[in-house]
Amino acid sequence: MGRNETAIGSIVDGDFSSLGYFWAMVLGVVQGVAEFLPVSSSGHLALVEHLGMGMAAPAVFDVILHLATILVVLVYFRRRILWYVRNDLMVIIYIVVASVPTGLIGLFPKDYFQAIRLSPALICLGLIITAIALTAAEIHRGAAYQLRDLGWFGAITIGLCQSLALVPGISRSGMTIAGGMICGIDRDEAFNFSFILSIPAVLGAVFLEALGMVRSAGGGGFLDGIPSGPLVAGFAAAALAGYFSLALLEKLVISGRLMYFAAYCALVGVVGMAYFLVFA
Repeated sequence: MGRNETAIGSIVDGDFSSLGYFWAMVLGVVQGVAEFLPVSSSGHLALVEHLGMGMAAPAVFDVILHLATILVVLVYFRRRILWYVRNDLMVIIYIVVASVPTGLIGLFPKDYFQAIRLSPALICLGLIITAIALTAAEIHRGAAYQLRDLGWFGAITIGLCQSLALVPGISRSGMTIAGGMICGIDRDEAFNFSFILSIPAVLGAVFLEALGMVRSAGGGGFLDGIPSGPLVAGFAAAALAGYFSLALLEKLVISGRLMYFAAYCALVGVVGMAYFLVFA
């Protein structure tokens, strides 16, 4: 068994101490790419696990990778966020309003969503729902409003779209971008709103996850045995991959190419559902 295989086995067994730089960076790149593209990273990871190829990193490493991707969002949209704060505070209010549905649903016990994760057919259905939403957004030919014209109903609608992404297989970015476009928001503005809206949602989830780890460790020690080198390498890989993925997605959204992701999600969803219904 090679060095990388040993590292992979340690991840599966929950032992992070022997994780090498290579595998830490691989996980970072996967997180950076999947977190932003509208293909549902949680759905893909769950399907891989159902196929017997899953590798679960410790929760603390997952938290570190999510912090890397949220840092990317803050850096990428820093000027846009400052502009809204200084010139259009109503958009910030819409962000708060749209965050409420996800926050409320996030209070539900995790068992509700873990039950869906145990059904690969339902995960595939989630991917198909994502594909339908992206297709509807591209077909829709409504007005192209600015975010200041979104309105309370539009903000709540996009917030509900984001809350659906708590279900594995339904993409957060895909649903919120599609929701914004269907509500009549300009493509570029829908893209901006989608990812700025992710900031409170991801930070809240990371905080709750970290709080749970602290409590499990009795108030401390949850970082014991974790090598700092691979941790930093994974963080850097996730940040770099995430930044380039975000830039790529922005170009594809503005140029009207969401159908690429819709086709991919539909293909994986239909083929996956057929496979699991017949062979599982």
